[in-house]
Amino acid sequence: MTQADYDTITQELMGLAADIEAAKRPGYTMGSADVLANFKRVAQRLGITPAQAWGTYFLKHIDALVAIMTQPDLPVAEAAPGRFADALNYLRLGYALWAEERTRG
Repeated sequence: MTQADYDTITQELMGLAADIEAAKRPGYTMGSADVLANFKRVAQRLGITPAQAWGTYFLKHIDALVAIMTQPDLPVAEAAPGRFADALNYLRLGYALWAEERTRG
């Protein structure tokens, strides 16, 4: 793959990630201005930290990507492009949780 081809597909991936994030955010935040509300709400209900809630969702997502990469004939509920793009969103959300915790000190 050439650098130009790589640049093109990564830009497509970033655009897809932004589209997915925008589409999913209202449901996950349930109208909250806090983009991390989903992780905090689930954490409170389960008696865990928001980071642990994020980790659970993230690992589930990564498991789905590993299945796509290693078992290509396995039926999937979400197509590979969306899974890869949403993994970027999970990383961004995880980073935001991490950063928020650091500012609370």
